[in-house]
Amino acid sequence: MSGIGWAMGKRRTRMLVLGGYLGAGKTTLAVNLGRAMNSEHGKNVAIITNDQGDVLVDTEYSKDCGFQTAEITGGCFCTNFEGFVHKARDLVGSGRPDIIIAEPIGTSTNIMGSVVAPLRSLYPEEFSVAPFCVAVDCVRALGIMEGGKERNEESVDLIPEHQIRDAESVVLTKTDLVGKDVLAEIKKKVLGLVPGADIYETTSMDLGSLAPLCEMLLSDKESEKAPVGDDNRIFAFEKAKLGWYSGTHELTPTGDVDMYGLCTDLLRGVAKSYGPQSIVHVKVIIESPEAAAKMSLVEETMQVDDVHGSRYMRSPGRLVLNARVVSPPKRLEEVMGDLVGDAAAKYPFTYKKVSEKCFMPKPESPSHFFFE
Repeated sequence: MSGIGWAMGKRRTRMLVLGGYLGAGKTTLAVNLGRAMNSEHGKNVAIITNDQGDVLVDTEYSKDCGFQTAEITGGCFCTNFEGFVHKARDLVGSGRPDIIIAEPIGTSTNIMGSVVAPLRSLYPEEFSVAPFCVAVDCVRALGIMEGGKERNEESVDLIPEHQIRDAESVVLTKTDLVGKDVLAEIKKKVLGLVPGADIYETTSMDLGSLAPLCEMLLSDKESEKAPVGDDNRIFAFEKAKLGWYSGTHELTPTGDVDMYGLCTDLLRGVAKSYGPQSIVHVKVIIESPEAAAKMSLVEETMQVDDVHGSRYMRSPGRLVLNARVVSPPKRLEEVMGDLVGDAAAKYPFTYKKVSEKCFMPKPESPSHFFFE
């Protein structure tokens, strides 16, 4: 019988844990992979998102794209493993997805030992756990994997390099933004960190590039790598530098609000307030009954992730902002608040703050940790 058990009717749910650093394109990849699995193979895909904050742009985006979505907030999957399993079981019970894609926080470390290995060992009758995949942003990959460089207060690459080492499979994202020579060098360096790893080349512009990854998900291939017990304290310096902001505002238009322009101005405001090396990942989504827009900023690169329906917001909706910036939380909170206020002065809407949270995350303490 196959590992997934589809052919025999006694199905275990296929689980793909998709790791990777902040801004690597995990959520876009998860949504596009879900679309490809549904349109090309007729498979029902659900998504579990994860963040330190309590209102997630990624959750709203996944729902807007039509996916059954659950979330774990306030900490990594690893710190609330039983809660993660509970959410997965809820998805199975309510929607019967063929595949669940679980996306841990971008700063998560030791996911193989604290999430993937426990899941495959403790729940083998319920989940067929695919090889642990880590998304790697090709635009930043060579800088992350550059050997022998000095790490200082501006460095935030110890975590993403560790994530690559932790992987069984590596998914290269944004391959359309680099040349063939750069892509070849990235693959060479990845294999230097993870000998024998499967490497998948993808681009958000072409769902056809996901075909090999879809083939892996449809196969019987399961996670089997032995996790390594790296001490999470070695990553504490990088994690302690990041301010995390989550804010939600109700918007009431008094005219036609250009959502594209509003998102762009908010992200440009962050870029103006902080240098590119300080901007790890900023995401904004605006939703109303007739339309939605999502954009993101990584270092100095701004990207439109999704715009559907009308470009203009004409009925009440909401604005959700998530920011991960090298900044004291207090300053980050002030910057984000000022940007929303400035936007309200420029665009025809009134707003009401629903929730706001700005902090530096506490060190992770995994509830389960398997290693050899």
